[in-house]
Amino acid sequence: MKEKNVITMNLKQSISLIMLLCCLTRTGIAEDWLTYQHDNRRSAVTSENLKLPLKQSWVYQPAQSPQPAWARPAKWDAYAEVKELKAMRNYDHAYYVIAVGDSIWFGSSVDDAVHCFDANTGKERWSYITEGAIRVTPTWHNHNVYFGSDDGCAYCLDAKTGKLIWKVKPAENDRLIPNNGKLISFWPCRTGVLVQNNKAYFAASLLPWKESWLCAVNAETGEFQGKGTYRQTLYKMTLEAPLLASATTLYALQGRSFPALFQIENGKPKGVSGDGRQGGGVYAFLTEDDNFISGQGSLRGALVLHKNEASNELVILNGAQRIVTAGKYAYLQSAKEIAQLDQARYFSLQRQNVAMQEQQSKLKSKLRKLDKKKIDEIKKLTEQIETLKKEQKQVNQSLADCLKWQVPCSQSLSLILAGDLLFAGGENSVAAIDTTNGKQLWAAPVKGKALGLTVANKHLFVSSDTGAIYCFEVK
Repeated sequence: MKEKNVITMNLKQSISLIMLLCCLTRTGIAEDWLTYQHDNRRSAVTSENLKLPLKQSWVYQPAQSPQPAWARPAKWDAYAEVKELKAMRNYDHAYYVIAVGDSIWFGSSVDDAVHCFDANTGKERWSYITEGAIRVTPTWHNHNVYFGSDDGCAYCLDAKTGKLIWKVKPAENDRLIPNNGKLISFWPCRTGVLVQNNKAYFAASLLPWKESWLCAVNAETGEFQGKGTYRQTLYKMTLEAPLLASATTLYALQGRSFPALFQIENGKPKGVSGDGRQGGGVYAFLTEDDNFISGQGSLRGALVLHKNEASNELVILNGAQRIVTAGKYAYLQSAKEIAQLDQARYFSLQRQNVAMQEQQSKLKSKLRKLDKKKIDEIKKLTEQIETLKKEQKQVNQSLADCLKWQVPCSQSLSLILAGDLLFAGGENSVAAIDTTNGKQLWAAPVKGKALGLTVANKHLFVSSDTGAIYCFEVK
């Protein structure tokens, strides 16, 4: 009997130990970063937690800074009296990094190559040179890396060796034009390559008065073969910056114009999404429930919460620069602050707010057109307007209640969520922020604007507009 009790105690202890080890494994689990902003929704969210503090292990500093495809915005708009204008096509101002296992990859707009580095040492393993700038970071899928080039081609390489597997050029014309001191295709591939359902999606596009192509090829062979592959000819479009995808829809950004939507199964257009000058920009992501958010297509900078199947209301989030969402919460980054919000409630209330504003505008317009002798109708409309004002006041109060915390933050250029930490990049610095209260837990200096952030396999990689890539790791 005594021996039996001993065995029972050991079994209980073993179960407790296994449970503890499982918990520790979950909190310390490593995760890859397979594509721009982590996934095809461009969520910028990973489940990996990094134990702070971090130390800098290496830095790669090229001889030249990135060469963006487009000139930076003017310093100010004299007519609108707006200073510090926001760039609408700033997708290639740093060398964004993807990371799988002990390797990282990035593309260069200077030497026109994709590079593979050892993530632990920063030493180059291989490079593959194309005939044009690489403006969007590669995508890793099934041991291959996929990317597009200003030479008009989409490429697939073996991720380990850099050996070419296939390349596809949608344009049949080989015409070249000068750009940034180089000759590029009249139809450069500036969307990168998105891989989903074993299809590789990309576009070749430059000028709205020339045709563009949206393509889906077999990811293994690069061929237009089989169901779900296509080469759609498009007009009056400028497809650039990384594509996004849900299960049914491809989202293509257009810089100064509205985002364009396509059926992912056949490439047929589903229209554009936007409102006035608020529709442009090359920052975008899809929430877990398919809310499409993009920006910063305005003079002062703003994000747009687009219409979707559940709502016809388009919401302008003035002052917002980045948002990441996970589960119940959204984290909103502005020029000077970061805030945590109740995600679903906040977006729902914002749509209600816009709907009430539009309804009031319609009623006021109708009221102005009424004959002054129609007293009863005037009274009725006036009462409806006042009722809407009271309801909107309640909605605005509820919006304020969505705020969980709001703190000053000087890092305002990039934002990702890694486990229970936010990482924010700014001018010459990067910081880690506690998601429970907004408290800054760690910070480190970098040179230039920290535009790209990647957390993978116990490392933090920071890409700046100087072309530098910094690697931080757990001490």
